[in-house]
Amino acid sequence: MRPSLLQLEPSPRERITVDFLPGARPAFVWLHAFGGARVGEHSSALFEHAAATGRAAARFDFRGHGDSTGTIGATTLKDLVADTRSVLAATGPAILVGHSLGGLVAALAAAEFPTLVKALVLLAPSLGYRHVLRRCIGPDGLLRTLDGRAFTVRPETLADADAIDEARLPHRLPMPVLVVHGANDPIIDPAASRAFTAAIPHAHKDHLLWPGADHRLSGALLPALAHFERHLRA
Repeated sequence: MRPSLLQLEPSPRERITVDFLPGARPAFVWLHAFGGARVGEHSSALFEHAAATGRAAARFDFRGHGDSTGTIGATTLKDLVADTRSVLAATGPAILVGHSLGGLVAALAAAEFPTLVKALVLLAPSLGYRHVLRRCIGPDGLLRTLDGRAFTVRPETLADADAIDEARLPHRLPMPVLVVHGANDPIIDPAASRAFTAAIPHAHKDHLLWPGADHRLSGALLPALAHFERHLRA
């Protein structure tokens, strides 16, 4: 079955674009990385897995990305959490699967709306985001993505990142959590995700260190989902 295209409005004059694949619930919901878009290697693998197993799935462009409205450097974490909430309102309680910034947003959304998130699969989540954001801004004031694109980051976006209490975040996640991190990640220290996982105060959690992988974690999603299905999913 082919996915349908949805247009959601998280706020007046704002639009987020969603691909939705019907199937059994809870759905998988994909959250992409900073500078990315809903269609890519990981989300395509997730949709193929969902179709093969008869499960619903959704992927969407954050505001400031892809076919959604907004400006990338002006979009705050609060905006991205609101985007996720809009998608969850359409899908119902779901399993959030996020990469990099999408992983951090997935965790923030799960902490804020725990009844709408059945489980989390986080690929190299952008922990220490405020520091990563500033470290990636060059002398010219531009932030560059892995593929070399450059963006101006507005002061309110930096202030929003500073306001996030990451220390308390793992304690606010009652659902099963799988964290996957590349052993050779040059952007996010794998030790940060180990500490994050260790701080989650229940046993339905796991941390996988992917040998030889960098921040992209290419090819890791389907094995990670298989591990999640075997060991964590209720």
